[in-house]
Amino acid sequence: MIKSVASLVCCVLFAGGFGLLRRAQADRSHDEWLQARYLEATSIKAGMTRADLMKLFETDGGLQLLLPTRYVLKSSNMVKVDVEFDVPEDAKGRLVPEDEPIVQADESGRKSSPKENYQVVPNQKLKIKSISKPYLEPFDLD
Repeated sequence: MIKSVASLVCCVLFAGGFGLLRRAQADRSHDEWLQARYLEATSIKAGMTRADLMKLFETDGGLQLLLPTRYVLKSSNMVKVDVEFDVPEDAKGRLVPEDEPIVQADESGRKSSPKENYQVVPNQKLKIKSISKPYLEPFDLD
């Protein structure tokens, strides 16, 4: 009787220890993944170009200016940064990055692109003036 109780206790302790070990390994792999995403996001620094930024990030959705300031990490859409760009000295009108479409409706309701009001700037010429630390956007559960 004592042997069966002792073996039962050993089995319970072994199973519990194994469960804790698996949870610790899962937590460790999650932490490693999150650290890798943070290092990826912090690799972009002031002085780099928008072309460098666009290798790891994409513009965030929602309403933004023609020169977007909020970007989301491609490998994790929860990690975001806010970016401010240096305006080139020869800038005329509103600046638009080369990969952002300029679409505006004319009087007849057709979409048109009045190029005279906008200056399309190549991503290599848009230098990052400042970039925020990466942050996580909280979920909105409706």
